[in-house]
Amino acid sequence: MGGSSRCSTWRPSPEPRSSTSWSLWRRAMVQAEFGDDEIISEINLTPLVDVSLVLVIIFMVVAPFLTNVLKPLVLPSSSRAALSENDSIRVSVFPDGGLAVGAALIPSVRLAEALRRELAAGRKPWALVRAGREVSSGRVMDVVRDLKRAGMERIAFAALPKAGAAAMLRRGP
Repeated sequence: MGGSSRCSTWRPSPEPRSSTSWSLWRRAMVQAEFGDDEIISEINLTPLVDVSLVLVIIFMVVAPFLTNVLKPLVLPSSSRAALSENDSIRVSVFPDGGLAVGAALIPSVRLAEALRRELAAGRKPWALVRAGREVSSGRVMDVVRDLKRAGMERIAFAALPKAGAAAMLRRGP
């Protein structure tokens, strides 16, 4: 072979590559890959899909914690005159899940039956719901839904009287 080995005689050129030759080489590579007149107009969807899936997973993990943070019902104070409890059907909700209609303790599944008995006895179709602070608001709303299904036209919530309201009620208007 007339020439020497490529490895032993090759030396890098002493002058650095000019920026114009580098840009021409780069343009030639891009044209060879995509064609002469073709514009690169594709969007890479992989990062978009990755971020979307991560957000979905985060929401799936966090959602159960957000629904279990419901605070229990805190009875409001009222300065208005007390309603007459004689005409209403009193429904008491206990923290252990029990219910009472009037003075009778009943299971939750027999609420509609107990309300029908009270209405048949001549009571007006409105209920006064009494629940302590430790009863969750979700449980109270379940009872209210059952009262509406049983035909209660009016539903009121019992409230604790304010300190000044008790004296005003004794004194009169």
